[in-house]
Amino acid sequence: MLTLLSAVVLFAAPQAAAPQVFDMNDPKGVSGLSFSIDSELEPIIGQTNAITGEIRFNRANPEKSSGKIIVQTAALKCASQPLTDAMLGGWCLAPDKYPTIEFELKQIKNVRPQKDGAIKVQVTGDFTLHGVTKEVRTEASVKYLANKLRERGGVEGKDGDLLVLRANFQINRRDFNIAKELATAVIGDLVEVKIMAVGVSIK
Repeated sequence: MLTLLSAVVLFAAPQAAAPQVFDMNDPKGVSGLSFSIDSELEPIIGQTNAITGEIRFNRANPEKSSGKIIVQTAALKCASQPLTDAMLGGWCLAPDKYPTIEFELKQIKNVRPQKDGAIKVQVTGDFTLHGVTKEVRTEASVKYLANKLRERGGVEGKDGDLLVLRANFQINRRDFNIAKELATAVIGDLVEVKIMAVGVSIK
């Protein structure tokens, strides 16, 4: 009996510590990324729900989680179609040449459990935009929701777990060689980015 129990423990321990894979392509299309650029002459705001990628979340050791979030550049939209068309031009985001915007997780630390069951963490990752990669560090909220897929809906006849991510960070467009010839009064240098995304792990 002791031998059997020892074997069960040895088998179960690695499974408990193994990361769970979450698909960030939200089947309900509710996930979103928004961005805003303030300036004297032309404040800009936009958004997209074209988010994909994969997060390998380690519940036992969140610091050992990894993954990447991907946004389709051509799916970004501003408040008006003319402004959207301009932003997606070759002089600006150039989606034909740079089809994706990516954030690849490099490090998680300073894990702080919250009363609502979420954890707050400090995240460091490589942010790639317009062919340029820069390190970004930000605070994020992560909430694991066991057996909530069926309740939320979106995948008919399936159950599974959800992973809800929330984060805000700031970049400088000039660091990514975007419209560097335009004055800050026309397009502000600082871009505020906000992401609220749901990952799905189907059972």
